[in-house]
Amino acid sequence: MPYRILLKRLMDQHIVTGCIILDPYGNIFYHAGAFPQAGEKNLVDGYYLLSEWVTFPSSISLAGVRYNSLMNAYPNYWCLTNPKGYGSLIIQICKNKYYFLCYLKDEDPIEIQKEIAKMGELFG
Repeated sequence: MPYRILLKRLMDQHIVTGCIILDPYGNIFYHAGAFPQAGEKNLVDGYYLLSEWVTFPSSISLAGVRYNSLMNAYPNYWCLTNPKGYGSLIIQICKNKYYFLCYLKDEDPIEIQKEIAKMGELFG
C-alpha cells in the first residue's frame, strides 16, 4: 500500500488536516491540506524545525503559532501541541530520511503518530 492511500484516508477522515513532506535539509518537497498561520509572512520553516528538534526544546513557534513539546523521541518523531487548543503537530522521519510534518486539529498526537510512522515506512 503506498503512503498516499494512508494519507488520503487520514485527511478524508479529518484526522490530519495538513501534511508537508520535508527533504533532509528542511526544504518543502510536497504540501497537502492546510496549516494554521498567524500571518501570511509566517511560513513553515523546515530548516528551523529540524534544527530545533535536536535541542529538545520545551516549546517552539512554527508559522507564528506556539507549540509545546509533548513527546520528543529524536531522531524518530516529535509530537507537539498548542497550549490554547489550536491543534497539534507530528514530525516523523521516513525510511529515506525525508520527514512528514502533519497538522492535527483535534486528534491525540501520540495515537496518530503510529499511523504517521506507517506512512514513513511506506514513503520512498
